[in-house]
Amino acid sequence: MAWNAVGFYWTLPVPWAGFARLPKEIDEAAKVSRTIRYQRDLIRRYARDEGYRLVHEEVFLEVEPDRGSELILTPLRKICEAENAVLLFVDFWEVARWRAHWTMADWLRREKIEMQPIAPREILMDGKLFDPHAHFRAWREKQWDWTKKKRERTARACGRARELREQGHSYRKIAHALNKEQLPSPTGRPWTADNIRKLCFKSS
Repeated sequence: MAWNAVGFYWTLPVPWAGFARLPKEIDEAAKVSRTIRYQRDLIRRYARDEGYRLVHEEVFLEVEPDRGSELILTPLRKICEAENAVLLFVDFWEVARWRAHWTMADWLRREKIEMQPIAPREILMDGKLFDPHAHFRAWREKQWDWTKKKRERTARACGRARELREQGHSYRKIAHALNKEQLPSPTGRPWTADNIRKLCFKSS
């Protein structure tokens, strides 16, 4: 007899890399995020090997991992209860001590939902071995490099903004120009008239 299971796959946005949205359809989300792809493939294989029937899969872009989780956890509880299902998710923290999701862990204990955390391990994806440890280590290095160059990016963008301002452009048009010229804001999110004014023209 197979047990019902719900697969849950989540990741974080990376605005500076242009990753800020995630399709709601599982397989489409897996095309744009290797983290989602990895979780989907690992959990599907685990469910198959351990005799679970995967009755539902849910994908989520966690904008605020320390406080935004209620947006997805309430629907997860309803799905698990309706399907009498175990919640399957990859517990990245269990092995490598990274990508912890404290809000979800606390919530699961409080709601007493049956769950099965799955330890991350290497798997084949598209015929190549995918190592989650190496994957996230590489992202941390990219993030550190991005952070180090924040002052340099801001100075370059604000210099361009002042040039455009001297030419008589509005803050809105300056923001549009910087985005079009791919001069990123300090966070990597698109420039707006408001953050142009606050960051580049503080005394204006």
